[in-house]
Amino acid sequence: MKLISNYKDHDRLRCSFNNLAQKTFGISFEQWYQAGYWTDKYIPYSYALGEEVVANVSVNKVDLLINGQITKAIQIGTVMTHPNYRYQGLARRLMERVMNDYHNTDAFYLFANREVLEFYPKFGFTRMEEFQFAMPVEKKKETKNTSSVIELNAVHQSDRSFFYFSSSVSVTIPSSSASSIL
Repeated sequence: MKLISNYKDHDRLRCSFNNLAQKTFGISFEQWYQAGYWTDKYIPYSYALGEEVVANVSVNKVDLLINGQITKAIQIGTVMTHPNYRYQGLARRLMERVMNDYHNTDAFYLFANREVLEFYPKFGFTRMEEFQFAMPVEKKKETKNTSSVIELNAVHQSDRSFFYFSSSVSVTIPSSSASSIL
């Protein structure tokens, strides 16, 4: 079994990664890749047997605005292991590798399924309440005054690019808990 990473442009490995993601979560990253959204900011760390990905922990490098300061952060995601290779410590070893490789990062965070909430505290993560923010916006007639609120539609390429290529996400996180958030 071999540790591999950053293989987005290797067709067979990417296909195997997508197959495992489909079996595990019902998702595929192929359309995202083909549209050019899989950049060097998204890095899978995987164990592979030949060209078959059997376990994975992905890193997504993001800039967050925390208490008015740009913070370099890592979002952990796509943590998965093929059923035939579970309970062998593969996900644990991948998490340890990621945490070691990015030990100088300001913040780590992830969104965990209920079934695995006990796994992440082993790496220093603590459970935090998740918040979702929304703002009602009324569509108004066009006027000479321009609004700072614009309607976006993910069907349109230009709007998707706005979402994806915006450099920072603004969130407020208490600085005492910014180092590891679950």
